[in-house]
Amino acid sequence: MSGPGPDRLARAILWHLGLQADRRQPWPEEADVREKVIGVLGGMGPEATLELFGRILKLSGARTDQEHLRILIDNNPKIPSRTLAFQGKGPSPVPELRRSARALERAGADFIVIPCVTAHYFHAPLSRSTRIPIIHLVREAASFVQARYPAVRTVGLLATTETLAAGLFQDAFAGTAITALTPSAGFQKQRVMHAIFATKGVKAVGPTPWSKGLIVDAANALISRGARLIIVGCTEVSLVLRDGDLSVPIVDVLTVLARVAVERARGRPAG
Repeated sequence: MSGPGPDRLARAILWHLGLQADRRQPWPEEADVREKVIGVLGGMGPEATLELFGRILKLSGARTDQEHLRILIDNNPKIPSRTLAFQGKGPSPVPELRRSARALERAGADFIVIPCVTAHYFHAPLSRSTRIPIIHLVREAASFVQARYPAVRTVGLLATTETLAAGLFQDAFAGTAITALTPSAGFQKQRVMHAIFATKGVKAVGPTPWSKGLIVDAANALISRGARLIIVGCTEVSLVLRDGDLSVPIVDVLTVLARVAVERARGRPAG
């Protein structure tokens, strides 16, 4: 029966005797291949968090349980409304966001992803409160569009009113050749926001044919104005709109975020 060589065995004995200088460090030959642990700061809302988890699993390319990535999820639906906070009508979500981010850091996450676009309005103060990176999904989505669709010059944005008012996507595309179209005030209120927040909207009851119809109407209105690509800039909209639903390509920020998470954890392109 073969076993470890004498050098390896001696090092292992020293390791277990506590004589290794820093027992938390992997062996030198293993240091460069360790997969990073993904931290998901979720609960905004829970279905979007669940959807991100599923998309990470699909993109991981794993064939066995052991080949999947380690993912830590703090599904914290008690985080105050980002919408009301932006409007000045509710408490800031930052203290609760910080609490979740620090919990993920303590649990061993190497970086954090947030499946809520509007929460990225608070990305800067949140990032200052942790020692691990927090991926900015809006910037990642903008980079993805430019890399994958270099000929597209006009995109349509489907996002919450607060995300649009904060200019998150507009800022991400600033200085590029891309023009970002937003829905008219009427379509934004009666289609996009109704689909997300109404009593039978995605936040309340999950995706339905009714909410999908509203979102498709809003997207088609943007296409009629010249949009050659639609950015799904709200994780609730991600639950109802899919590739093939429109006459132009769709870039879903939730899929972009899942892909970035897998690539960051593995250190190579997602499968």
